[in-house]
Amino acid sequence: MSETAAVYWESIIRIYGFKELKRLSLFSIVHPFERAGYWGEQIQSMDEGSFDLVFVQGLCRESAQLCIIFEEKFCNSCRLKIEKAVESEANTSCTFNFPVEVVVFHGPHFQDRYGIANAAFDVLQKAGLPVLASGCSGTSMYIVLPENAARPAIESLGQKFVVP
Repeated sequence: MSETAAVYWESIIRIYGFKELKRLSLFSIVHPFERAGYWGEQIQSMDEGSFDLVFVQGLCRESAQLCIIFEEKFCNSCRLKIEKAVESEANTSCTFNFPVEVVVFHGPHFQDRYGIANAAFDVLQKAGLPVLASGCSGTSMYIVLPENAARPAIESLGQKFVVP
């Protein structure tokens, strides 16, 4: 019996378009893995609609980084809640960045194709644009950048990603 493996790759990657979000806040909380449930509860206790994006990444065997993106109008109230929660947690730290911008783009079948994130990060690195955080989900990619970097990022990404 033989197996067939199909791989799809594009030198210029087709997408549905870019969207830029401005004047957002980025909270990055580094915490022990075993406290993930606690941080899930903290997110659930925030005001409905207060955050735009949440994602987690493993940093090492013991800890994870939770990133939460808020609109400017929720920044102060959420910052107080997060800082209070961090104070009561051992081996936990939080960094805060405001303002940040987010570039969002979607493409057909991103989850079925390899190299999408690598292509984006290569372009941004060559352009000298720092990525503060990023998250990928199915057919979407979210890239968090410093203030005034979304437009140059989109222009640079346009070299590798195109709307047909």
